[in-house]
Amino acid sequence: MAYAITAPTEGHTGTVAGVKFTNGHAEADELPVGVLLYFQRRGYTVEDLDDKPPRKNSAGDGNGPQDSKPAGRSHSRTTKKE
Repeated sequence: MAYAITAPTEGHTGTVAGVKFTNGHAEADELPVGVLLYFQRRGYTVEDLDDKPPRKNSAGDGNGPQDSKPAGRSHSRTTKKE
């Protein structure tokens, strides 16, 4: 998994828990759970980059939805009781 980490202090440059920060931002792969918990406890913002939905491809090369309209809803079935 890839992570984007933002330091609680703007402009921080240096290494924290083995992760190199430049101007308060860092990206890292495969961090141990303990390091992630450390960052969260200390006020760092940790974003999982792998959880983002894939970007829509406007070129239409088959890598994304081609239609920008939302899917329609079907009509509910009703039964008439006499």
